[in-house]
Amino acid sequence: MAGTMKVARRVGRAAAAALLAAAVGGIAVAQAQQPRGGTGSTGPCAPRPSFLTPEDREAIERVYVNRAKERLGLTDQQAEEVRAALKARRDQVQADRQALCLAQVDLRRLLGDRSSDPAAVKAAGERVNALQAKLMGQRLDAFLALRSKVNLNADQWAKFQELQSGFGGRGPGGFGGFAQ
Repeated sequence: MAGTMKVARRVGRAAAAALLAAAVGGIAVAQAQQPRGGTGSTGPCAPRPSFLTPEDREAIERVYVNRAKERLGLTDQQAEEVRAALKARRDQVQADRQALCLAQVDLRRLLGDRSSDPAAVKAAGERVNALQAKLMGQRLDAFLALRSKVNLNADQWAKFQELQSGFGGRGPGGFGGFAQ
């Protein structure tokens, strides 16, 4: 009788585990099938539903700026200038990132179609290049704005360069950046 109870418990646990796995799998499939964006926009470039609220993003920004302030020894005014420059950059690039994504999707589609007109493929590639160059220009402008507007002293600049070297080309918050 005791052996039968053990077997029944094992079967019950296995059945519960299978039901849980099926439920989780079903949720994942349902989420994968839902269009992204929630407002009728779909596809690979549609805005993704965000786990973070605007308040969360503001809190993360405060943490980032406070860490920069702490690690570089920034004044309150310098920290506010960093925050303003980062916000301006973020607001500026959203539309350009969207346009780049759409251009890349178009280029991939053309490259995958054996009957694509070579001129159309070349034009799509040039659109991608132009948007990438625009985004790089915006990154450089933001860096130069930070460098000139925040007006770091020699010690702060040396610390900033040290932290930059730890970014590994990934920008602030990358390996060794402010976000660590």
